[in-house]
Amino acid sequence: MSNGLKALLIAASTIITCIIVSLGFRLAKEAGTIGNYVVEGLFQYRNVVEERDLMKYDGAMVYGSDVVNLMKKELPETTDGFFVTVKEKKGSRSYGNRNGVERVEDMELAEYIAPASEYAGKVVRNENGVIVEIVFTKKE
Repeated sequence: MSNGLKALLIAASTIITCIIVSLGFRLAKEAGTIGNYVVEGLFQYRNVVEERDLMKYDGAMVYGSDVVNLMKKELPETTDGFFVTVKEKKGSRSYGNRNGVERVEDMELAEYIAPASEYAGKVVRNENGVIVEIVFTKKE
């Protein structure tokens, strides 16, 4: 082979190598973008699954017994920023931990929630999209 032909082969192989390497980098970048999109979708789905027990009260009509059961199940032992608020004609009360739940079942106290009363639920989120409160308004 002549020197000119050898130089032409080296130049062609260099160009082909550069094209293959640049395609590899471009595909890696696209794969990263797709991966980020999938991870974000999975994160949103995980939030939906975690919040489904609370979101079922948003816009729903429930009984007082459901409100009390929610308080027993979802309220923590200590206040952590999640509240259940019960609004009635005589005012509203917020519960941030389980300590007051036994008072809502005592018929002698003003905090009593009648099991057969109907309440409309509403989920409240903060600016970060985290559920911070569920408000139950008594229907008269």
